[in-house]
Amino acid sequence: MTEPATGDVTIRRATKADAPAVGDVWLASWRATFDFAPGHPDDAVRTWLAQELIPSTEAWVALDPAGRVVGLMALSAAMVEQLYLAPDWIGRGLGARLLDLAKAQRPGGLDLYCFQVNDRARRFYERHGFAAIAFGDGSGNEEHQPDIRYAWRPMAVVHSVDGTPIARFDEGEGPPLVLVHGAAADHTTFRVVGPRLASRCTVHAIDRRGRGASGDTLPYAIEREVEDVAAVAEALANETGRQVAVFGHSWGGRCALGAALRTSAIERVISYEGAPPPGSMRYQEPDLVDRLAALDAAGRPDELLATFLREVVGMTPDELTRYQAEPVWPRRVETAPTIVRELRAETDPGAGLEVLGAVRQPVLQLLGGESRPVFGEATRALDRRLADGRIVTIPGAKHAAHHTHPDAVIEAVTTFLGV
Repeated sequence: MTEPATGDVTIRRATKADAPAVGDVWLASWRATFDFAPGHPDDAVRTWLAQELIPSTEAWVALDPAGRVVGLMALSAAMVEQLYLAPDWIGRGLGARLLDLAKAQRPGGLDLYCFQVNDRARRFYERHGFAAIAFGDGSGNEEHQPDIRYAWRPMAVVHSVDGTPIARFDEGEGPPLVLVHGAAADHTTFRVVGPRLASRCTVHAIDRRGRGASGDTLPYAIEREVEDVAAVAEALANETGRQVAVFGHSWGGRCALGAALRTSAIERVISYEGAPPPGSMRYQEPDLVDRLAALDAAGRPDELLATFLREVVGMTPDELTRYQAEPVWPRRVETAPTIVRELRAETDPGAGLEVLGAVRQPVLQLLGGESRPVFGEATRALDRRLADGRIVTIPGAKHAAHHTHPDAVIEAVTTFLGV
């Protein structure tokens, strides 16, 4: 017997009369997915669906050719509140149809929650453009299960000078602020501070070339990355009719500073430990690039990333162990090979202190109070060369204050931008 295709399913708004069938789908899907009970008895779940969820949200149901309800999706203002499928319809494309509908109904962006144990759902959401922005310990849900908050933001593409497509993820309202991530990352590295900045600015987080949704063009050079950031800034200036600010972390900060020399579209720059090291100082030992390249050639990207984080970023063994246990670790391992090319370009004079010190726009440098000494030396050396520079040191922070000390980062950035 041939199973009905997903295209044969009808999707329509839910009504009160659908509540019993919606309850059947919700409970059957839960039991097919989880080995723990929902936070309420079955009768209470059915009452909640009938009396609260369907009347108070934009609820949709999917019906098979026989008219049986086989899927439920409920939307609030900016959240996918519920998405459940009958067990026999999981993995057949119906979830994708409902998620596409959600994006069409909320083109400005969507968030949702997912239990961390639900690996299948996590893969599904990530395939469809949702990125993890927060990880909970279970204290915020009735089942007391660790969860993940995912976010989908509409993506725009800007083509750089050499034609490489650079993905840009937009969120919020207000003056434009471009976010440029550092090594072994993508736009989701701003998952903690990004949404909060978006309450005061229109945030445009990019995937740098060779990562995430952006393309790549070889051979690599930091000049190409500088052109990428400048191209994004110019595209936004053309779209909005105003100059933009750029906030770059680490290598992204260096790219932001370089871009400020290339275009008048950039009004202000925030660089978090992105300054080149002064004189003979280096962020890396002389043999590190060769060791990391060997790990890459041996197919050991996880060890490559761990070595970089220990020796360059300055993570302690305990900090590294905690990071490796986070759900985002595999995503960072995927981009680890790009670290090698960036370290090789570290001493490129085109992005050295004397060149970047010529930036005329106002520059805020962020510095972790507990960061490796070389970061402080580089930050102060650049500040001495800038026409309009200032430094904010974040006590207790190292190279990742946008995760560990978000309040301090938000305060420094919004004060500098005047928003």
